[in-house]
Amino acid sequence: EVELSGDGSAVNTGPKGVINDWRRFKQLETEQRQEQRREMERLIKKLSMTCRSHLDEETDKQKQKELQEKINGKVAW
Repeated sequence: EVELSGDGSAVNTGPKGVINDWRRFKQLETEQRQEQRREMERLIKKLSMTCRSHLDEETDKQKQKELQEKINGKVAW
């Protein structure tokens, strides 16, 4: 069974047309879900904050202290 739509194109209203419409709908649904997932990942990366642990800060302080001691040792010559 074939009908003409308002714009003059043919529309299959039989079982095959319904099945094709359903497949196309599912395909579009999947593509939309994937795009939403990608957008969510972009937002997460954009909005995520980097944080440093107390241990990281202590390590940096220790490295800074050692560097300062080396500098002082070379200057004291």
